[in-house]
Amino acid sequence: MSTIYTSTLSSPLGLLYLAHANDILYALDFVEFPERFLAQRDKYAHQAHFEDGELSTPIRQHLQDYFAGELSVLNQIRVHTQGTAFQQGVWHGLRQIPVGDAWSYKQLAQQLHHPQSQRAIGMANSKNPIPLVIPCHRVINSNGQLGGYSGALWRKEWLLRHEGFYSKTKSSY
Repeated sequence: MSTIYTSTLSSPLGLLYLAHANDILYALDFVEFPERFLAQRDKYAHQAHFEDGELSTPIRQHLQDYFAGELSVLNQIRVHTQGTAFQQGVWHGLRQIPVGDAWSYKQLAQQLHHPQSQRAIGMANSKNPIPLVIPCHRVINSNGQLGGYSGALWRKEWLLRHEGFYSKTKSSY
């Protein structure tokens, strides 16, 4: 049985929880959502045991580089997710949205060849086990509003600003 390590990393968005092994990221969440993080991590309980451990150097370095402004490094982080085939397709599609851009749920649905599945895509986004690295923050409402974000709306706005996209939202988070 393999080992999946649980680590934390300080970031401008607060403390991050990460589950990883062999330079592959299995789960990531924000400090105020430990139960959600553990639920994602524990999906691998049938094939691995868990230990606290140092964050692998490539993952740590890529995340630190991202927060330092080297925005293209997120796609260099290898991920492993568990979900339905539809969810997997959505999560893969999210990684195709260019840094500095944001797509509407409608645009993403069209890109994924599921033009009538905007709500289902929104649900898949809400189940994203690796927010930030699988950039569900790059999906906004068709009217330009931010929409939702499982990690808190202020983080979504911070991430979009960090990546150079300025939303049309009138909020001031």
